[in-house]
Amino acid sequence: MEAWRLTEGLPYCEQDAVYLTADMRWGLAATAGGRHWIHIDSDGLCTIVDTLCGGKWWLLFTPDDEMSDDIFGDIDQFFNGFDVTNPPKYWAVKAVYLISGTRLWVFSFSVHPSNPN
Repeated sequence: MEAWRLTEGLPYCEQDAVYLTADMRWGLAATAGGRHWIHIDSDGLCTIVDTLCGGKWWLLFTPDDEMSDDIFGDIDQFFNGFDVTNPPKYWAVKAVYLISGTRLWVFSFSVHPSNPN
């Protein structure tokens, strides 16, 4: 996104070009200790995680046994003081440790943080 904004209007880069959302992909890289907090990947985008070296903990949050999927999917739970560093007690967590050479495909709108090792 930053490259798009910085080059817009330069030679061979139209000022009013339509952003290519259908062909867009995000790429993230991290070193040891890097992380991001609880979030979803919106816009129907799925996530592909390739661990090239080292390892990575991947956490996926789901509703616990006493919570319905409908309530878990309600975006209102993310407002009014939601703490991105500490999941609510009614969420269940599943963790997987990815080793070098592992590829993980994650469906869109999954609630997750990320913690490289």
